Parts: sequence; C-alpha cells; structure tokens
Amino acid sequence: MPDLAAPRPGDPASVGEYAVAGRLGEGGQGIVYLATAPDGAKVALKLLRADLAGNAEASERFVREVAMARRVAPFCTAQVIETGLFGGRPYIVSEYIDGPTLADVVRTQGPRSGTSLHRLAIGTITALVAIHQAGIVHRDFKPSNVVLASDGPRVIDFGIARALDLTSTLTGAAIGTPSYMAPEQLTESSPGPKSDMFAWACTLLFAASGQAPFGTDSLAAVVNRIMHTEPDVAAIEDPALRALVTDCLAKDPARRPSANDALMRLLGHTPAPQPSGPLQFQPPGSFQPSGPFQPPGTVQPQFTGPLQSEPSGLLQQGSAAAASGPVPRAYPRQPRPFHPGPPTQPTARRATGWIIAGSIAGALALVATSAFVAVRLSALPGRTTSPTPTPTLSSSAPSPTTPTPTPSPTSRSIALPGTSVEIEEHEDDPIKLASYTLDSGKRLYVKKHATGAFTPENRYFEYALNPETNLALGTDVDYSTDYYATVSIIDHVTDRKRVVKLSPKPVYPTTPRWSPDGEYGLVTLYKGTDGNTVAYGYGIIDVANDKGRVFEIKETGAGEWRFFWDADGQAVGTWVGGKMKFYDLNGELLRTLPDAGSPVWVEGDDISPSGTRFLAHCTTAGTSLCARSTSGDDTGPVTIPVTSNRLIGWWDDDHLAVWRTKGAGYEAVVVDMSGQVSRVLATAPRKAEFDKMGFRFSRTAS
Repeated sequence: MPDLAAPRPGDPASVGEYAVAGRLGEGGQGIVYLATAPDGAKVALKLLRADLAGNAEASERFVREVAMARRVAPFCTAQVIETGLFGGRPYIVSEYIDGPTLADVVRTQGPRSGTSLHRLAIGTITALVAIHQAGIVHRDFKPSNVVLASDGPRVIDFGIARALDLTSTLTGAAIGTPSYMAPEQLTESSPGPKSDMFAWACTLLFAASGQAPFGTDSLAAVVNRIMHTEPDVAAIEDPALRALVTDCLAKDPARRPSANDALMRLLGHTPAPQPSGPLQFQPPGSFQPSGPFQPPGTVQPQFTGPLQSEPSGLLQQGSAAAASGPVPRAYPRQPRPFHPGPPTQPTARRATGWIIAGSIAGALALVATSAFVAVRLSALPGRTTSPTPTPTLSSSAPSPTTPTPTPSPTSRSIALPGTSVEIEEHEDDPIKLASYTLDSGKRLYVKKHATGAFTPENRYFEYALNPETNLALGTDVDYSTDYYATVSIIDHVTDRKRVVKLSPKPVYPTTPRWSPDGEYGLVTLYKGTDGNTVAYGYGIIDVANDKGRVFEIKETGAGEWRFFWDADGQAVGTWVGGKMKFYDLNGELLRTLPDAGSPVWVEGDDISPSGTRFLAHCTTAGTSLCARSTSGDDTGPVTIPVTSNRLIGWWDDDHLAVWRTKGAGYEAVVVDMSGQVSRVLATAPRKAEFDKMGFRFSRTAS
C-alpha cells in the first residue's frame, strides 16, 4: 500500500458520506484522499481544484460528464463509485486499488519483458476495449495511469480529459501528456479511439525500455519527433508484439488497429474485418433517437449498434490472461477463428486499491453485444397522433386572469435552482414538489429532507417520493455488473438505499410511481434497440422484499402513455388504442374501458384521491378535460373546460392542478371542476426552459 500522509489543515474530515483517513497524493488537478465508505470499504476520493471546472454551472456539467464513468465495465479498470460537488468543488469516489503505477515500477525495478510485458499488454488493451466499446476516448493514456494490482494491471483516469475540455475555463489547449499524445492530438483534429492506441503503444515501449519513446525534453522537440520520426521498437523482443506496437504507432490513425482487433491479436484470435469507410466515433449524448411520445424530463438509454465481436467473452479472456496463467502468443502460426461462448456475468469488484493524483472518470457500461449509452435527451420526439403540448386554458373557461393570492403566514416562495421557475408552496398543500429535471432529463434536483432545499442528484434519472413512508423510488443511472437496469429504494431521511435488479438490457424503466398503500413501486418499461424505442410493458417492485418483476404487454401502443396505479393498488392501467385497460400484478388483463377518451399527460396522480375517477381529454381535439369513472359505469363524465396537454394531476377530489400559458411562459394553477382558477402554484416565465423540464409532485402525508 502506498504511503498515506496525514490530513493537513484545511482538509475535510468527510466528503458526503465518506470519512477521510489521509492523503494518497496531490497533483495539478486536485488532492486524492483515502476514505472510508459507510459500509466500511476503503475508497479513493479525489477532490478537484475549484477553479478547474470554472463556475457553479460548469462544475455541475463536469460532474455530469464524469458520472458516466460509473457505467464502465469491470474489465481491467478502476470502477468509479460516485461523483458530486462538495462546497462547489467536484469530487470523484473510486475503487481503491492496492498497487504501484507502471511508471513507479519501471523507475524503481527496471523495464518489463517476457510474460510480464505480455500480461501488461493484454490487461491494458482489455481496458481500452471496454472503454472504446462504451463510447469513451481516454485521451491521457500513459504509464502513470496504469496501476499494477495483485489481480493484474488496471487503467485509471479515463474520460477526465473530455470533462475538463468541455467545462474548464482554464484549458485552452489540447489535454493530455505530450510524450504520449498521438499526432492528431497535436493538431486541430479531435482525438478518437485510435489516438488511445498510439498512446498505448508508447506506454508499452516505455515499459519495455524504461524511456518515453519520443523523449521528455522540450515540448517543441517532443512534438517534432511525434509528428515526423519513428521510435525505436527494438526493446520489445517478441516479434508479434513488436509488430502490433509498430502498427499502433502509425502517424495516420486510419492505419492503426482498433483496441478490439489488438486484443484479438494478443489472445491469438483472427481479428475481425475492418469496417468499410472511415471510422465514425460517436461521443455519448450525441445520438438523438426516435420513439414514442415522452414527457419533458424523460430519459432513455440507447444502444449504438452491434460491436465488431462479442465483447463480453473476449474481455473475460483478456482479464483472465492479464491476471494469471500462461500468456498466449500474438498471431499464432495457425490462426483459428474466434468463436466466443455465451456471455458470462462479470463479478463486481470490491474497493481495495490505489489511485494516483489524477482523477478517475470514464465510460458507459459495456454490454454483451452493444455499447449501452445512457442518453438524457436534449430534444423530445413527439407523437403524431396527439397535439403538441402547449398548455392553455380554453377561451370558454372563466376569466383567464390570475387571481391575487391571499398572503399566508405558512406559505413560501421557492426559486428552483438552475431555473427561472418559482413555486408557491403552502404548509397545508395536499401535494408538494419533490423533484424536478432540467434539459430534458440531463439534470435531476431533489428536495432534501433535512433542509427542504432542492439539490442536484446525479445517481438517478427520476426520483418519486412517498411522504407517508419517507421512501423514494429512483431509476438508477448505474447498471448492475450483469447489465440489468435497476431501481433504488431510497430512505429519504438518511439517503441510504437498496438496489433492486429489474430488467435486462435493452429494456429500461421510467416514470416510477408508488402504489396507494406504499407497498409496491411501478415503472413503465421501454425497449431500445437499433436507435429506436418502443413501449415494452411495466415493472413491479416489491418494496418489503427488494424484488422486481417485469411484465411484457404485447398489445401495440400499451404503455406509450405510461402505466399508473388503479385506486386499490392491485391493478395498473394504461391507454391502448383509445381504450383504457387494466392489468393485475401478474401481467394479466383484468378489464377494459372502451370509452376512455383521449390520453393526456399527467405528472402526478392519474386517479383521484377517492379512487373513483381518472383524467383524459374528452376528444382528440383536446379542448376540454373529462373526469371519467375508473369502474366504467359512467352515466356521464364530468367535463372540465380546460385546454391543456400537461397536468400536474389531482389536487383533491374536486380540484385539478394544471399548466397554462402566461405571457412568454407558463404558470401552474389549481382549478375546480368548472375550470375556475383558485390558486397559483408556480410560474415558469421561459417557454424553452419549461418545455425541457419535468416535475414530480407527491401527495403529502395525511
């Protein structure tokens, strides 16, 4: 274990829920501490310099960018556990790996050769395969970012360069270490996966020779050699490995092998054919899928398409070969086709190791045969069968003027952080805002129990609170190591959580909702493949037993407008082809309401507090709302003269909370069954901002 320095004056005693034990290192980006997690596990915690990510908004962007590192597959990499802000400064919590860096080992023990060098090559290239297949470029691969742990080499610090490049006000030039940068990184070209292959080859040459292949003298000299000279590769004794390193050092990135093909060569398999045309690398977040209508704030993971080979089996082989056992020769004399077996489930690693003074960030999860990219949508696809959501009150409603609220000693105005929205909250309100999202789900804010303040939360896409029990349901940003989407059951008071595995990729949950008795959670499931999303069904979470069940509903359109609870919590409903259908907790159809009206998006409760009515548009024109019977025995639905495609939901049995236009933006108001406005709940003056927001109100405890 590296020397641990005692904390210095000014060092925090804890960051979030992690207790600081001492310093592991310090560098230009910040300080790395050894810390202890609530469960007693050791972790490495990096606290970045406050000025690196610029202002508060840039710091939040930085945290969101590096948060993707938590999805990296556990193949020869140090896993990232959590990211966040501490006193406005970004921090990153990672797996603690016990071992020195490659730079330290070569400096103190000399160059690597033979089996040691082969294992190093296999382990590091395995990590790059996982990183690249997940859609990330390392951009700063070098000897000090390779840690030699007891179970093989681990690559760290991947993705941080991109986060800094996108957010830092201090960074005006290329990010990376000059001696290990590819030629294209020294020009105006954007670095891609093949840039990492150049840096990998430089790192192998350093390990074999003890010297940086292009020197470490003046910057001008190093850059000139990288651009115009070829390094000496004679230190690598094995001809096949030397040939692979030479191929990776090509000045033209198109001539370098991919990490996937390099690993296949190292493991003795025939490399996959190269795709025709230039390599197209798509950074996370750049893909805009099409699919069914979804409300503001909805997020959906997407698959970027099939990989060149079955990565799970290949990466398992790479990890095993890097850790122990005989190392296969690169390019055997009789190459054989690669036929991987079925994907195996990777084992989650406990936090047991070392991190140098460079932050860890990274990739999205590598999934069996597709790169799983969590895309928080910046634009929402619309349904062609429904009006565009533009909330207004109809001209037939009573006066559209806003009433002047009567001041109350128990009311308060809340300015929502990061927005121009203000909430007017009264102590005795039957529903209150619990969370909201910005930028079409890219940012989540949760109302904290202790302070009542809304604070950023990057562990979940959505957060649904049950004030009766002070438990919340969160759709997790992280995925399990065997590639299941998960839902967390969160203690809203202590912030501790239990994670429930729910749906295997590519099925993912959205819109968590609590049953009326708080015993079950409900999520609507979508399936994302080949850039498209389709409604899949629903999932039920058994809160007491931490169990999740998935039910596929194969009727076309079922779930496009989400599932919601029936009054008794023993059935869930959704619109299907103009009808309302209810299913039991085992996925069986219970009843159908043939005359259900037209769907309307409800952010909160679809069913009235008494459980007797649900909300719909009276007609497809959307000029009024209808409160219809949940039992289907309507003698006549209650018509509410309100034109709105976006409702907060039921205020009580006799009132609704709806959004309507006001000036250049919107406001939320309480209306009775005649459409009369009695209360203003919120103002949202900026239309573009509001249209990308999502709100989750919770019914207050009785």
